[in-house]
Amino acid sequence: MAQAKLQTFGDGVGARKVIPQSLDYASGSHEIAHIHHRAQLVYATRGIVRIMTPETLWIVTSDHALLIGSQVEHELHMLGEVSMRTLYIDPAALAEPEPRCRPIAPGELLRAALLDLCAAGADTAGARRAALLEPLILDLIDTAPGAPDAARLPLPADERLRQICTSLIAQAANNETLEEWAARVGASGRTIARHFRVETGLSFGQWREQLRMAEAMSRLAVGHAPADIARELGYADARTFAVMFRRASGVSPQQFLRREGASA
Repeated sequence: MAQAKLQTFGDGVGARKVIPQSLDYASGSHEIAHIHHRAQLVYATRGIVRIMTPETLWIVTSDHALLIGSQVEHELHMLGEVSMRTLYIDPAALAEPEPRCRPIAPGELLRAALLDLCAAGADTAGARRAALLEPLILDLIDTAPGAPDAARLPLPADERLRQICTSLIAQAANNETLEEWAARVGASGRTIARHFRVETGLSFGQWREQLRMAEAMSRLAVGHAPADIARELGYADARTFAVMFRRASGVSPQQFLRREGASA
């Protein structure tokens, strides 16, 4: 990653245990690599947020929230128009301070409390409301169930592999071979293949397919049509995409959508 920028808060605001912020982004927006002294809860009410840490790519939609530990370097990329509601949390206020990242299923109560806190004004009435909501939110975060189905993908540390992965994340439809990528970064195909296995536990082909699968599930979850997703992810047609999706997930894109609708 590029050198991270440290983000801080003013003294008055910084005294609060939970600092809410509402942010709207145009499609394609990017927050450069940075760190906070606080933990950060990221939740998207609209659109998709890709969050890259040194070890992992996370893909966040309205189905999940991601709690990022304090001092964890991360950058954000927006897919589609994004409405993000985020909380900056004093690590000491959490029952177990997060050392890295934890995906959580927010549940209706946490979701409602988070949105209400972000909407509270800075006047006396808003301060009273925040004083009531903050301890509730902290308790709900501490007890929130994990989200094992949250989209994530391991990222390599090797700069050559990182360059390949970053390019594919930005353009998942790219179908260049491993040998073509290896030539681009100045290494042999055999060297790149070996390092992919060692650093991610996956072959190059498996990594790219898992990236496309994570992107596909995220895009389906926010209402993209399967035919559009097939084109955006580099598949010849919707049928080819559906075959890949079923092989990787055990269900068709339509069955995935019905299952997501039933669990919403």
